[in-house]
Amino acid sequence: MSRLWMVAYDIEDDRSRRRVHDLLKDYGERVQYSVFECWLKDETQAELRKRLVAEVEEGDSIRWYPLCVWCRGEVVWQGRGTPADDPGFYLL
Repeated sequence: MSRLWMVAYDIEDDRSRRRVHDLLKDYGERVQYSVFECWLKDETQAELRKRLVAEVEEGDSIRWYPLCVWCRGEVVWQGRGTPADDPGFYLL
């Protein structure tokens, strides 16, 4: 089962910041300049965290915020933007 995560980063080096951005765009949707919303299964989140650790240096920051169903419904934004797509459920 997937869970929605908000991943925010503050990376000083341009190259490292670009690599972090490129990694995250493969896992989620960019909602702000340095913020992504990602639907991740536990094993996928662990894989992404491991890959991101290799990109951060001392002084850099990556923060993970879990967004539960209730929290997601309470998200408020102003200006441009839309909610991240919910992958929904599929019955086979």
